[in-house]
Amino acid sequence: MRIGIIGAGLCGLATAAILARAGHAVEILERATHPRPLGAGLLLQPPGAAILDMLDAVPPNGARVTRLDSRATSGAPLIQLDYADLAPGLHGLGLTRPAIWSALLDAAISAGARLAPGCPVETVAEDGAVTLPRGERRTYDLLIIAAGTHAPFWTGRPGHAARPYSWGCLWTTLTLPPGWPRDVLIQRCLGTRHMAGVLPTGGDTAALYWSLRNDRVAACRAAPVAAWRADLARLWPEAAALTAGLSHADLEHAAYRDVRAEPPFAGRLVVIGDAAHGTSPQLGQGTTQALRDALALAEALATDGPLASRLGAYWSARRRRVGYYRFASRALTPVFQSAVPGLGPLRDLLAGPAGRIPFIRRQALLTLAGLKDGLFGADPVERAAAPLPAPAG
Repeated sequence: MRIGIIGAGLCGLATAAILARAGHAVEILERATHPRPLGAGLLLQPPGAAILDMLDAVPPNGARVTRLDSRATSGAPLIQLDYADLAPGLHGLGLTRPAIWSALLDAAISAGARLAPGCPVETVAEDGAVTLPRGERRTYDLLIIAAGTHAPFWTGRPGHAARPYSWGCLWTTLTLPPGWPRDVLIQRCLGTRHMAGVLPTGGDTAALYWSLRNDRVAACRAAPVAAWRADLARLWPEAAALTAGLSHADLEHAAYRDVRAEPPFAGRLVVIGDAAHGTSPQLGQGTTQALRDALALAEALATDGPLASRLGAYWSARRRRVGYYRFASRALTPVFQSAVPGLGPLRDLLAGPAGRIPFIRRQALLTLAGLKDGLFGADPVERAAAPLPAPAG
């Protein structure tokens, strides 16, 4: 098939690599003249790491994240999860976005995909056609929209809904001092209005995130950066030294949208990744679920039958899992990022005891590891990071 992919982000590049390896002629349409990754770091879950391994695209210097340590500033445990409680040796992978983006770009180009930078798509059509500036038109056997939560191409279609989250994050990359854990994602919270975390991304590097309402970003930037550092120090004194020397230019604002596209296909169009099911980053699932979209789509396209049947099979394979993680994200996000009175103290009171209940703890672990498949289903743990066969052409 001749396949066009809109967007050279992580989802688009992974999809291009998998489909090109399966023998399809793939072209990636990217609006930026000089594409580059956005963001500081991400946590990739075991199923996502297995797909990177299948593509020979695992960055060499990622951090093996073995545990999540989330606490209130009082010291009360909120989320205390150890991957090894599911299976010995199981872990997440902390990565810088430039590292994973470069690895996936290399994988896509090596597989034969063609990157077309400086190609902003203006319109799409169900016959697989796109229009570019100056009236240029290109048509594909399948057109994949992988352009993130702000992609406009699915807006207004039946089953599509999108709303912005009120809260976002400031992100930055920093160097960890001696003695700081290199294998633990650490997070500290004061109520639901203040949250910061440090994600190791390999070697001595880490990504720091700071929760902030999107409508307060401008005021934060207008104040001296020392004011932000002082706020962080009050929330998390141990992390204060990490921000020495940072300026506002080092802090990148990320805003998020809740996106729903059901069904995510029409004619020769299909929308995947955050463009189809964007959520807040609370569960650390965005990239993992995008990679699973890419693999499931390639597997469906490798079967026989009309394109509509194959796209329907893709959505059947993904619908339950995508729905669960959207539900879980919507439920969890206000517990850590909101202005709901009294919700923070209630969370602090209940989270610790709830986390000691074996059933709840296991479900939380399965959710974190990206293994849940619907409310009551989950992947077998022993297959969590097992090598994956590449889809046939």
